[in-house]
Amino acid sequence: MADISEDDVSSHKSGENEPLSSNDSSEATIVEEPKFGLWELISTLMDLKTLPHILLLLILSTILYALAQGPDSANLYSAIGFISLSFGYSLTAMSTRWDFAHKMVRVEGLASGSWFKSMLLRSLRAWTLPLLLSGLICIGLLQLVKGNENWETWIPLSLSTLFLLWSIGQGLSFKSGTSSWLANGKKVLDDTVRESSVIGISTGQILAVTTVAILIGYGYSSGFQGETNEKLKWIGFIILAITIQIAMIYWIKDTIIDVSATKGGARFATRWGMVSQIFVTWHLASAWRRLIDEPSAFTMIIEEFTLMIITVLLAIWSLASRDVNRGGKLFTSENALFWGLAFGFGYAGSIAMITNLSDSLGGGNLATTMAIGHLVTAITLIIIHSKTLRDHKIRILNPPQIMVQEADDIDLQVTEVESVDDAPEVKELETQEQVIDLDDLEFSDDVVELMD
Repeated sequence: MADISEDDVSSHKSGENEPLSSNDSSEATIVEEPKFGLWELISTLMDLKTLPHILLLLILSTILYALAQGPDSANLYSAIGFISLSFGYSLTAMSTRWDFAHKMVRVEGLASGSWFKSMLLRSLRAWTLPLLLSGLICIGLLQLVKGNENWETWIPLSLSTLFLLWSIGQGLSFKSGTSSWLANGKKVLDDTVRESSVIGISTGQILAVTTVAILIGYGYSSGFQGETNEKLKWIGFIILAITIQIAMIYWIKDTIIDVSATKGGARFATRWGMVSQIFVTWHLASAWRRLIDEPSAFTMIIEEFTLMIITVLLAIWSLASRDVNRGGKLFTSENALFWGLAFGFGYAGSIAMITNLSDSLGGGNLATTMAIGHLVTAITLIIIHSKTLRDHKIRILNPPQIMVQEADDIDLQVTEVESVDDAPEVKELETQEQVIDLDDLEFSDDVVELMD
């Protein structure tokens, strides 16, 4: 479809060609769907202008986590610190819609001669707004708990219970972000009827899980050449991973048959089954290793930090893309990092509190705590697997409408055309609200034609 350029419209308004008729004055507006892809989000999070905030997350989370492992009073202050920083960065994210806040929280204009000193000073400036907001919230919470023993107990306990919600949220955010990514493309929306097959859809899923389980077991048992007990532990994990997949497929076989009745549904079911269950296997392996072995602290921290990044990334992408598509301003590409930091402080705080709680209840440790979180996330993904398939079937039956409309589908609103110099006066239309179909419009020879 050819577009009407601004120059063409201007030339008619200036009287260079034949005067526009009342029908010619209508403008076709094509509404394009706003885009907020995963790569746009990653580039935003990796922006050097906001790097100091990520460093602040690492520094303060480490300090507050160490504080949480102290006496009860220190545990309370740690919880208040995590909560304050989480809400402080949430308010910062919302305030970046204003220009002064948007500029204040970013590091710009570094001096080339003294880069480190300039970076340090401007980082302190960038931290000012979130730390000020967090400080005000912290003062309020301290006044609230002052002399009240119930609050001193419930604040750390409430933050620790968020750990289970974060673990469930990991599964939900993975589902939301990954299923949206896998559902892109015409092939996964193909409603051509095909013969349903549970075996055909599930074969790739089971093979993928088996391969990943063997690789993980092979890697953590020295290539199955260690002691007998070590080999049996990871052979047992491989058997467990395969058994879980077979049981889940048997549980949702009716849904798989229903969804795979179309080519698009079968394609999506295969993709989602492989990707999601590989992620489930990773979580199961992490839990297995923490409960069976004694993982090194460094390895565990790296893995959990990677998982936190993936979780926060998918959660922010899901929330931001939905809000952008609705035209909202709460979650945008400009404030995505600050929402991620708010979630990050909350996530780190819940881990610190539940680790402290497990220690006080009977010698628990961080490895056991994280193992529970991995199991909750894996179970969440298994439970929502069937619903994700059903949601895609609905998407095939009701495909998303194309926002960029074809010429024959565009309704033009008739408006009054102002008279110009040396041009005959255009008679005002009596029916301004009348909608004229494009096929009824008659253009002069010099007017650009609209073609499909």
